[in-house]
Amino acid sequence: MRRRPAARTPLRWAALVLGPAVLLAAACSREPAPRAAAPAPLPAEDAATEVTTALVRRGEIATRVVAPGSLFPKRESRIGTEVTGRIERVLVSVGDRVEAGAPLFQIDRTNYEAALAQAEAGLALARAQRVQQEADAARARTMHEKGVLSPQQRDRITTALAVSRAQEQQAQQAVTVARRNLERTTVRAPYAGSIAERLADEGTTALTQPQTIVLVLQETELLEARVAIPETHLSLVRPGDRAALFVEGVAEPVTTSVFAVSDSIDPATRTYLVRMDVPNGDRRLKAGVFARVEIAPKARSGALVVPIDAVRSEDGETRVYVVQGGLAVAVPVKIGVTGDRTAEVLSGVEEGAEVIVGESARTVAPGMRVRSKPAEGAPA
Repeated sequence: MRRRPAARTPLRWAALVLGPAVLLAAACSREPAPRAAAPAPLPAEDAATEVTTALVRRGEIATRVVAPGSLFPKRESRIGTEVTGRIERVLVSVGDRVEAGAPLFQIDRTNYEAALAQAEAGLALARAQRVQQEADAARARTMHEKGVLSPQQRDRITTALAVSRAQEQQAQQAVTVARRNLERTTVRAPYAGSIAERLADEGTTALTQPQTIVLVLQETELLEARVAIPETHLSLVRPGDRAALFVEGVAEPVTTSVFAVSDSIDPATRTYLVRMDVPNGDRRLKAGVFARVEIAPKARSGALVVPIDAVRSEDGETRVYVVQGGLAVAVPVKIGVTGDRTAEVLSGVEEGAEVIVGESARTVAPGMRVRSKPAEGAPA
């Protein structure tokens, strides 16, 4: 009897169908996955940022001190009278230019002319008495030599002569005083200048105690610039330093020099006063005008300096960036005098250190890898 083949179960059928696929998947899983191509490493120089550098060096440092100031008359006098009396005439007005010795105002002369005449009369009387006493003394010596006059009488006549001579001298002094008082009734300018104020008019009784001020006279051909300099510049400005004054409305700066530097600091403003003579022969400048003053102290040599564009101020700290081992390193520094192109370094870096300058100094960050390029004109 012929046997029928056994029927295939669903499990065997699945194995027959899925077997090749499973084997193919397993084979595929054993093949390595493709990798992305790794970038080639960059050379070290290409990774560094090129920066401009310069060396810390010894050199000359010059700076300018700029401060506001004002112009004052070199001299200013409040002119009154030395004798009491009624003001008869005021001979000048505000703005008038007067020369030294020019009459300014006149006090009534009447009383002083009378006083002079009286003093001269007293002098004439004293002189006559002295002449008479000299004649008496001469006769007394002759009589004494002949034995007619006693020594006591002779001495009395000699003493009277000495008294008369003293009285004559006293009378002479009275004449001198009276003549001087008469001269003082005409008040004259003590120096050439301009009338700034007129404080009294004709008819006013001028007194000497307290003195009546009639006019204010200012010297204007030579003015004085006064400038308050901050105490941070205490060691900079010295007598003889050149200066330039810039005045509104005057095209060219006025050149001058410092003639006086105050030895004390104003505790309220923390400034000290510097003075400069300002020639004003053409009188184009006016007392009281504002001026911007630029003082150029004498350059100091041997200072440790860096280019001014190497200095950065950040977070309340002043620093420079130094190249060390190919890295930018921030170094705190203390700056002294600053000039137009350089700054004095008081501490923080030493001579020969390589600092980053220019635009590079403003963009570099601490720890950044850098490649140096010497600044144009700087030593290698």
